[in-house]
Amino acid sequence: MAIWDEQFGGGLPQLAPNLTFPSTLSGNLGFARVTGINAVGSLTTALSLSGRFSVSLLQFENITGEPVTVKLTIDSVVVWNDTFTSSSNIRILGSRNTNGSDVPETISCNSSFLLEIQTTADPSVGLAYLARPIL
Repeated sequence: MAIWDEQFGGGLPQLAPNLTFPSTLSGNLGFARVTGINAVGSLTTALSLSGRFSVSLLQFENITGEPVTVKLTIDSVVVWNDTFTSSSNIRILGSRNTNGSDVPETISCNSSFLLEIQTTADPSVGLAYLARPIL
């Protein structure tokens, strides 16, 4: 492991101080939740972060089955920009295996993280997410 760290700068990100964690989470669920996102007809910000963050869960919830557009921009680079037909819950980061267990996936940003969504007619989309500040 030491050779990998020396050659590639490996290792996990270090959490930055966050003195309001975990009280900012939704009860004991282990993530934060935003409700009532009205994204009808235009790209609407669902989550915007400034600074360095590690993000390990993104799931849109309670969406009407309809065409939606999801766009993710990290550090000024568009990473995702896709239109597809949604289901009631869309987990776009992190997954769940056939046993119902969560499968972690983590991405990070150095300066900015912008997640946007557009719906055809649904005025009340939810977002479950876990974002932690890192050094």
